[in-house]
Amino acid sequence: MIGFEALIRLQHPQRGLLTPAVFAEALDHPRLARRIGCFVLDAVLSQGEQWHQAGLPLRLSLNISARHLLDPEFLNDLQCALAAHPGIAPAYCEIEVTESAPMLDFQKAQETLQHCNALGLRIALDDFGTGNASLSYLQKLPAQTIKIDQSFVLDMLNDPRDFAIVAGVVMTARMLGLEVIAEGVETVGHLQLLEALDCPALQGYLFAKPMPAEAVPAWVKAFNIINYIGNSAAPRNHLMGITDTGLLGAHQIRVQESIQYLQGKGCLPERILGRDDAEHCHLALWLNQLPDRAALPVDVDQLHHRLHQLLRDHVGPPGSPQARQLAQELLETNAQLIDVLHRFLGHPHVR
Repeated sequence: MIGFEALIRLQHPQRGLLTPAVFAEALDHPRLARRIGCFVLDAVLSQGEQWHQAGLPLRLSLNISARHLLDPEFLNDLQCALAAHPGIAPAYCEIEVTESAPMLDFQKAQETLQHCNALGLRIALDDFGTGNASLSYLQKLPAQTIKIDQSFVLDMLNDPRDFAIVAGVVMTARMLGLEVIAEGVETVGHLQLLEALDCPALQGYLFAKPMPAEAVPAWVKAFNIINYIGNSAAPRNHLMGITDTGLLGAHQIRVQESIQYLQGKGCLPERILGRDDAEHCHLALWLNQLPDRAALPVDVDQLHHRLHQLLRDHVGPPGSPQARQLAQELLETNAQLIDVLHRFLGHPHVR
């Protein structure tokens, strides 16, 4: 357990609790941005101070609007808030800069964030990959953390392109010595695949939905990763017996989810039933990047296409005897495929 991200909400007298999507324009309004930002700084540091004094050394991330960040008074606002809450060290505070938000004065933002670093605060690039200046932000802003946007993480098991983006960001962060956090982790499949990619920090509804601050201490005390992965989680090196970049791990998870669907549990993964899905799935992507692709045994493509064909031919409701029989056939076909790949990759001339 690393920490929490502070999320702003508005308690409306008639409409109830509102998320930022409803009042987003106000957050960066010329007359409101600084006032809201000062409120956020004080509220987050006050809460963090309370938790630290209670023996909960949690890291807290907070979002600052681009307008407040560029305000001439921002650093003074920040220093005043830190001075008012000496019970939490700046190292436990992280300012999130939304990568998709327009930064009207990049040089000013860079200088301001450098001052934040000098004060001991961490900087995170939030929603990374959604804007049009991701690499520029990564190169020029003094960040210690990259947060991969949930839009890529959510669909990485269904879309090999999203998987490739996530894998690329994880690798880039590792090479730059930055922490990387994957947002949008909602299923055990997400957790397993991100673990296979060596993504060290995860955030999402699999673990918890937004909760009031007063609920956090009890939740932290009860937190145990086993409660979220249960018996269906597999150790990373058991996702696939063949070392790879994670694509084969994704394939194995998709087969597992398909089998569970046929047994009456869960949903069928996307991009499986289409006539050309076997040409664009995670396994196809991995096979096509092999230097010895042309030397693959013909069994590989035949068994791969049979996996897709079995699911296309499925009739009857999930959980029925016919569906359970198909699940067994799917399991056996995939085992044959993996065995052929093992033998192929174990051949002396293959590297």
